[in-house]
Amino acid sequence: MIDGDISVLVLGDESDWDSYQKFCRHLQKHRSGKLNWVTATYGLLEKNRLPLVKSSTLIIYLFFPFAYWDKHIENEGYNGIYGNVEFYDKFRAFWSDIHRTLEKVYQDKKIQFINHPLKVAIDRDKEVTKTILSENGINVPMSYYTREYSDILKLINQESKKLFLKVRYGSMGKGITYMEKGNWKTNFRFEDGRIISPRSDYGWTFIDITDNMEFLKEILTKDIVIEDAIDPYTLDGFIFDLRFHVLYDRMLYVYPRVNEKDAVITNISQGGREGSSILLKKLPKHIIDRAVRDAVKTIKAVGVDFAGVDVMISKDLKVYVVELNAFPGFPKVGRFNLSKRIIQQVEKVGE
Repeated sequence: MIDGDISVLVLGDESDWDSYQKFCRHLQKHRSGKLNWVTATYGLLEKNRLPLVKSSTLIIYLFFPFAYWDKHIENEGYNGIYGNVEFYDKFRAFWSDIHRTLEKVYQDKKIQFINHPLKVAIDRDKEVTKTILSENGINVPMSYYTREYSDILKLINQESKKLFLKVRYGSMGKGITYMEKGNWKTNFRFEDGRIISPRSDYGWTFIDITDNMEFLKEILTKDIVIEDAIDPYTLDGFIFDLRFHVLYDRMLYVYPRVNEKDAVITNISQGGREGSSILLKKLPKHIIDRAVRDAVKTIKAVGVDFAGVDVMISKDLKVYVVELNAFPGFPKVGRFNLSKRIIQQVEKVGE
């Protein structure tokens, strides 16, 4: 049983080695008289074995439910291609159940969430997220709502547009098709008239599908977002974007994610890598300042407390928010101890 005025329950999965385990390891070393920290797993929640808490106020910090996702959403038997609307519907239903359970178990507490369960899935809907951000004055890539293949051909061949066709409800750089005149690439696979999703979070490599009309017609029937591909600013011959870790109204950490100049995306799970912070110093200060403001503004607009916000800088030095991830991976501790900074910020709020 946890004593004290305020306790923090950290809820995640042991299989989450990239964030939850890193956070828990740091908590084991952490000493504080300000807040009581306790960890638990979604498995314990399912077994009705969550820790008892005496504190009148409980802050709940939610990590990604990997075990549930792998068993019930992105399992070997799921229908359709990766990132379809069924993914999103099941994910939202999961968080609704989590919310009801936590409210029931801790009904005598004043509960606060770091990312409310009913808000935490919003970032999985790319189109809704982009609409919210645009309505709040944040630059996002322009969307196209056609599903006519002739319109796509006109955009890339006659208007010289560069386009991304992304699954609407995906993440980690999975399920992306890039199109420009004479250069079509996808990290899906296409066999016998059917789009196939690789069965891994990693290694979604891009292949050439230039002028493959069958693929284009098929992908346009799926749950996708069609948007302009930002013509990127390059540094030292690399394409890059900036990953901002933001908690409440504070930017905790930023680093560039880089890839080769001819690459399609910068996601670390798909071949990108964490670039040197020296690259940041090569960008104009007012651009970095603008990106920080937009990253903070992004999580406020969407209604979450903590997220990784991905920002791209265009060739003409415009700032675009291109992605939001409510469950970002944590950097290596030797590079930056994000767990420590999160704990510090939560304890300031709890004072």
